[in-house]
Amino acid sequence: MTEPSAPSNNNGPMKAPPATFEFLAQTMFTQALMAFGKIPNPITKEALKNLDTARHFIDMLEMLEKKTSGNLENDEKKLLEEILHQLRMTYMEEQSG
Repeated sequence: MTEPSAPSNNNGPMKAPPATFEFLAQTMFTQALMAFGKIPNPITKEALKNLDTARHFIDMLEMLEKKTSGNLENDEKKLLEEILHQLRMTYMEEQSG
């Protein structure tokens, strides 16, 4: 599997990362963390909390887990399970605190 390319230092266009399951899952994970207010939005530089949006990304990843059941490589399945576990725990913490 190839690694995503690093941003270019020249003024030319940046090469997009490869379209992989891992990249999709990590992108959704990052979006959920932004919705939890755990990391700032890279555009606004603000960390804003929106639990409804965070729940939406968890729901999307759960749907992806169901739809891909039996079709993932072991490392892809493990990544998705770990991401979902971490997001579910964060969601529970945010609701109780």
